[in-house]
Amino acid sequence: MKRNLFYLLPLLLTLGVACSPKNEVVPVAQPQGSFTGTFGALVKKTTGTGYDTIRDTIALNLSATSLFKVGAETRKHVASYGAFAYNGYYIQFNDSTAVVPGVNKFHLKGVYQYYYDGSVFQLQRNSNGDTLTVQYNLKKTN
Repeated sequence: MKRNLFYLLPLLLTLGVACSPKNEVVPVAQPQGSFTGTFGALVKKTTGTGYDTIRDTIALNLSATSLFKVGAETRKHVASYGAFAYNGYYIQFNDSTAVVPGVNKFHLKGVYQYYYDGSVFQLQRNSNGDTLTVQYNLKKTN
Protein backbone atom coordinates (compact mmCIF):
# COMPACT_ATOMS: atom_id res chain seq x y z
CA MET A 1 0.00 0.00 0.00
CA LYS A 2 2.82 2.43 0.84
CA ARG A 3 4.51 1.70 -2.48
CA ASN A 4 1.31 2.48 -4.44
CA LEU A 5 0.89 5.72 -2.50
CA PHE A 6 4.52 6.61 -3.32
CA TYR A 7 3.74 6.36 -7.06
CA LEU A 8 0.46 8.23 -6.71
CA LEU A 9 1.98 11.18 -4.81
CA PRO A 10 3.58 12.94 -7.88
CA LEU A 11 0.26 12.73 -9.73
CA LEU A 12 -1.60 14.27 -6.83
CA LEU A 13 0.98 17.08 -6.49
CA THR A 14 0.74 17.82 -10.24
CA LEU A 15 -3.03 18.00 -10.08
CA GLY A 16 -2.86 20.24 -7.02
CA VAL A 17 -0.59 22.73 -8.76
CA ALA A 18 -2.61 22.63 -12.01
CA CYS A 19 -5.86 23.33 -10.16
CA SER A 20 -4.37 26.14 -8.10
CA PRO A 21 -6.26 29.46 -8.45
CA LYS A 22 -3.00 31.41 -8.82
CA ASN A 23 -2.37 32.28 -12.43
CA GLU A 24 0.35 34.91 -12.31
CA VAL A 25 1.60 35.42 -15.85
CA VAL A 26 4.00 38.35 -15.95
CA PRO A 27 4.00 40.07 -19.37
CA VAL A 28 7.33 40.78 -20.99
CA ALA A 29 8.17 44.49 -20.78
CA GLN A 30 8.55 46.12 -24.18
CA PRO A 31 11.92 47.78 -24.58
CA GLN A 32 11.16 51.39 -25.41
CA GLY A 33 12.77 54.79 -25.01
CA SER A 34 16.15 56.27 -25.87
CA PHE A 35 19.32 54.26 -25.31
CA THR A 36 23.02 55.01 -25.74
CA GLY A 37 26.00 52.74 -25.39
CA THR A 38 28.56 50.66 -27.19
CA PHE A 39 28.38 48.42 -30.20
CA GLY A 40 31.01 45.73 -30.68
CA ALA A 41 31.79 42.96 -33.16
CA LEU A 42 34.38 40.30 -33.83
CA VAL A 43 35.05 40.09 -37.58
CA LYS A 44 37.32 37.61 -39.35
CA LYS A 45 40.45 39.31 -40.70
CA THR A 46 40.54 39.75 -44.46
CA THR A 47 44.16 38.61 -44.57
CA GLY A 48 45.77 36.00 -42.37
CA THR A 49 44.05 34.31 -39.46
CA GLY A 50 42.24 35.59 -36.42
CA TYR A 51 39.64 38.25 -35.75
CA ASP A 52 39.51 42.03 -35.60
CA THR A 53 37.59 43.80 -32.84
CA ILE A 54 35.27 46.58 -33.94
CA ARG A 55 33.85 48.99 -31.36
CA ASP A 56 31.77 52.14 -31.65
CA THR A 57 29.20 54.21 -29.75
CA ILE A 58 25.59 54.39 -30.93
CA ALA A 59 22.24 55.91 -29.95
CA LEU A 60 19.03 53.90 -30.36
CA ASN A 61 15.42 54.98 -30.00
CA LEU A 62 12.63 52.38 -29.61
CA SER A 63 9.04 53.63 -29.78
CA ALA A 64 5.89 52.20 -28.22
CA THR A 65 4.59 51.58 -31.76
CA SER A 66 7.43 49.04 -32.34
CA LEU A 67 9.56 51.31 -34.50
CA PHE A 68 13.30 51.83 -34.05
CA LYS A 69 15.82 54.41 -35.16
CA VAL A 70 19.60 54.29 -34.85
CA GLY A 71 20.99 57.81 -34.50
CA ALA A 72 23.67 59.49 -36.60
CA GLU A 73 25.99 57.34 -38.66
CA THR A 74 29.32 56.51 -37.04
CA ARG A 75 32.62 55.13 -38.32
CA LYS A 76 31.45 51.50 -38.14
CA HIS A 77 27.65 51.62 -37.83
CA VAL A 78 24.99 52.93 -40.22
CA ALA A 79 22.15 55.19 -39.13
CA SER A 80 18.96 53.26 -39.78
CA TYR A 81 15.26 52.93 -39.00
CA GLY A 82 12.46 50.38 -39.29
CA ALA A 83 10.20 48.10 -37.27
CA PHE A 84 10.96 45.60 -34.55
CA ALA A 85 9.17 42.65 -32.90
CA TYR A 86 10.07 40.88 -29.66
CA ASN A 87 9.19 38.10 -27.24
CA GLY A 88 10.77 37.09 -23.94
CA TYR A 89 14.03 35.91 -25.52
CA TYR A 90 14.50 37.35 -28.99
CA ILE A 91 14.07 40.66 -30.75
CA GLN A 92 14.01 41.11 -34.52
CA PHE A 93 14.86 44.33 -36.34
CA ASN A 94 13.62 44.90 -39.89
CA ASP A 95 15.85 47.64 -41.28
CA SER A 96 14.12 49.86 -43.86
CA THR A 97 17.23 51.73 -45.01
CA ALA A 98 18.81 50.90 -48.35
CA VAL A 99 22.11 49.02 -48.24
CA VAL A 100 24.72 50.94 -50.23
CA PRO A 101 27.08 48.64 -52.19
CA GLY A 102 30.71 48.96 -51.14
CA VAL A 103 29.91 50.44 -47.70
CA ASN A 104 31.14 47.92 -45.15
CA LYS A 105 29.31 49.07 -42.01
CA PHE A 106 26.99 47.30 -39.60
CA HIS A 107 23.20 47.67 -39.64
CA LEU A 108 20.86 46.87 -36.79
CA LYS A 109 18.97 44.10 -38.58
CA GLY A 110 18.05 40.48 -38.01
CA VAL A 111 17.29 38.45 -34.89
CA TYR A 112 19.15 39.01 -31.61
CA GLN A 113 18.96 37.46 -28.17
CA TYR A 114 18.27 40.25 -25.72
CA TYR A 115 18.12 41.25 -22.07
CA TYR A 116 16.09 44.21 -20.82
CA ASP A 117 15.43 45.13 -17.19
CA GLY A 118 13.97 48.62 -17.66
CA SER A 119 17.31 50.45 -17.77
CA VAL A 120 19.91 48.08 -19.28
CA PHE A 121 19.35 46.79 -22.82
CA GLN A 122 21.76 44.19 -24.21
CA LEU A 123 21.63 42.49 -27.60
CA GLN A 124 23.74 39.69 -29.06
CA ARG A 125 23.82 37.88 -32.40
CA ASN A 126 26.26 35.08 -33.15
CA SER A 127 27.90 33.78 -36.33
CA ASN A 128 26.79 35.66 -39.42
CA GLY A 129 29.16 34.99 -42.34
CA ASP A 130 32.54 36.56 -41.55
CA THR A 131 31.31 37.98 -38.22
CA LEU A 132 31.71 35.83 -35.12
CA THR A 133 29.54 37.92 -32.80
CA VAL A 134 27.77 41.30 -32.67
CA GLN A 135 26.87 42.87 -29.31
CA TYR A 136 25.10 46.02 -28.16
CA ASN A 137 25.41 47.16 -24.53
CA LEU A 138 23.03 50.08 -24.05
CA LYS A 139 21.61 52.06 -21.14
CA LYS A 140 18.32 53.93 -21.10
CA THR A 141 18.73 57.70 -21.15
CA ASN A 142 15.10 58.73 -20.62
